[in-house]
Amino acid sequence: MKQNIVLQVVKGVVFAYFISAAALVILAFIMYKWDVSDNVVRGGILAAYVLSCFISGTVVSRQHSERRYLWGLLMGAIYFTILWVVSLIGNRGAFTGVTGILPALALCLLGGMLGGMMQAGRK
Repeated sequence: MKQNIVLQVVKGVVFAYFISAAALVILAFIMYKWDVSDNVVRGGILAAYVLSCFISGTVVSRQHSERRYLWGLLMGAIYFTILWVVSLIGNRGAFTGVTGILPALALCLLGGMLGGMMQAGRK
């Protein structure tokens, strides 16, 4: 049972990062074709976070019958934690200030939880 849960969570996280990669490739294409401002780029990156956490929260919470919003919240937390650790390793100065961490954390958690809530009441 525990191994099945861990496998579901790992699949959800991997799926979330595939969604992120696709969204960021689209954003890179938009940046290449048109001159967009930094605010649009930041918004696109945050939208990729939310979309990825939302979809992974939906996918993982679908496998559970109770507390689906908590499964979605967990997916958002795991996604953010991996993102934060990789950012610290890759670029020590990036993503370390509270103004960069808190909005991204909140959006990842809320996106995942919303994905879990979308599955609430379904069988």
